[in-house]
Amino acid sequence: MYRTLVVEDEAQEARHLTDLLTRYGKQHGVEFKVTWHSSAMEMLSDKGHYDLCLLDIEMPGINGMEAAGLLRTYDETIPIIFVTNLAKYAVKGYEVGALGFIVKPVSYGGLSLSLDRALRAIGANAGRSVAVPTEDGVRVVPLRSIIYVEVTKHRLTYHIENEEPLEARGSLVQLEEELAEAPVVRVSKSCLANMDKISLVRNAEVQMTNGDLLRISRTHKKEVVDKVTDYLGGRR
Repeated sequence: MYRTLVVEDEAQEARHLTDLLTRYGKQHGVEFKVTWHSSAMEMLSDKGHYDLCLLDIEMPGINGMEAAGLLRTYDETIPIIFVTNLAKYAVKGYEVGALGFIVKPVSYGGLSLSLDRALRAIGANAGRSVAVPTEDGVRVVPLRSIIYVEVTKHRLTYHIENEEPLEARGSLVQLEEELAEAPVVRVSKSCLANMDKISLVRNAEVQMTNGDLLRISRTHKKEVVDKVTDYLGGRR
């Protein structure tokens, strides 16, 4: 099931997009759980986590292009498909990482092509980002920005490049399962490291790219050495 935002100020257009999503879902064996917002302000106030966004550009108040820029500040990976009456916005749309651009009236064929690309992008991003629940809502953090994660009394601390650590309630076991296909390794009972951010493995420690030294527990030492060696060898 794909959690999908439809942001459109005209109710009839929103229903039309929802109907097209339902039709696509039936033909491709997938399901879209649609949430409709009639303004960019409603969208930006929604603290939920979504897989896909269909975003009208011409709306009262904050327009869709401005809203997309704000959306990118806390979710760099969500595929955005713009819907508009004016094709002149196309170039600007790609500046905020738009996946597709559809001119109204939206046809099933036009939307289908964009949805094909969107579902491929969602699949490619699986395990490549982490949805972190914060007091302000859910923040989606790309895995490439995470150096390591440690747990203390059911609180996860995400050490992120060029940022202060981000804390959230959670389980390291659950996070490890979520990132099963990602290049991460458990260095101890309480710490999960991003192998792309390991600069050195030495004795019972790994040094991360930010200079932090993580102690490898005795029970995890062989796994760490084997996984890091295999990963770095394969990456070359």
